[in-house]
Amino acid sequence: MRQQLNQTIIPVLKGIKDCENAQKYKVPYLIIMDTHIAQLEHCCKLLKDKDKKVIVHIDLIKGLKSDEYAVEYLINSLDVDGIISVKSAVIERVKKLNRLSIQRMFIIDTQSYLKSIELIKNSQPDYIEMLPGCLFKMISRVKNDLGIDVIAGGLIETVEEYQAAINAGAVAITTSKPELLKFSNKF
Repeated sequence: MRQQLNQTIIPVLKGIKDCENAQKYKVPYLIIMDTHIAQLEHCCKLLKDKDKKVIVHIDLIKGLKSDEYAVEYLINSLDVDGIISVKSAVIERVKKLNRLSIQRMFIIDTQSYLKSIELIKNSQPDYIEMLPGCLFKMISRVKNDLGIDVIAGGLIETVEEYQAAINAGAVAITTSKPELLKFSNKF
């Protein structure tokens, strides 16, 4: 069952301080990454208490192995709403547990693009987070080749770049840039 992510800027929170200030975002989904496992439960609780939907970037939580068991822990113990990963096996497990799945895809050259396409065809995530997100010409190509909506992430630093990503076909961007986060309640 495909889950809908209906917002065009998804704030990325890094640590407890960011999570404590999450009420300033009127958007439903927030991403947690670049924190460590000892803080993760507290971060998730802070966001859930603010009626936010929590997406965890499983590959970027220090002390947490990015595997199917970690997926079960995040969903069953912390009640996260979605998970981001580069790993197809992780994405497949997230989907089996009926949560939002976002597979991260790095495009650095044609070979990495083709390999990613093959992996993602098998895992069929709800969304693809394409990096770098400022590679605008690839957004529509990825979406056309896979039939999966694209979230642009990485190196989008201005409102103009945000707009270019959306115009190229991205359904959203992920960012921790304060200049863009202040617009998260306006788009």
